[in-house]
Amino acid sequence: MKSLVLIFSAIFFLAFNIQGQDTSTLKRKPYRLIIPFNKDNDYIEELQETAYVFPDNAVQIYPGETVYIEVTLENGNIVSFKAVPENKNPDKTIILSFSQTLKKGVHQSMMLKVKNPFPKQLTYKAQIYLFKQQKWADTDVYPVEPGIFGIEIWQDFIISITLRDWSFKKD
Repeated sequence: MKSLVLIFSAIFFLAFNIQGQDTSTLKRKPYRLIIPFNKDNDYIEELQETAYVFPDNAVQIYPGETVYIEVTLENGNIVSFKAVPENKNPDKTIILSFSQTLKKGVHQSMMLKVKNPFPKQLTYKAQIYLFKQQKWADTDVYPVEPGIFGIEIWQDFIISITLRDWSFKKD
């Protein structure tokens, strides 16, 4: 009888803990990505439903997207990193925005903006998917100072960018 009570208690405890955890992951809804190249040609891709944030805290973003990443810190370390549908907590939400600049319908550049709301310098690594080379390439990015936007600009025609290895500068 004692073992039956222990088994029931363990099942109840696990079920309660699983139910109580936030396992929802914000996902990008499927859509047709269209990136103008010149007046006559566009890059077109049918994007499927995918998470904005992957298990390793990498974020993939496409031109035209803005993603809000809510971050929880403990002792200066990231303990929670999740995409949210809107910026309800501006003091702990990193804003990522990726856009394209056109001139008379012709590609000019791509721009990534990263808003760091935290009181410490934000560092990360980036990879860009280059259309001409049809491959991912590492790219240099500058740390984002506290409380401001960091801006990166590339002349390349970029299909997507992946941002990873997020951290805050230690004092």
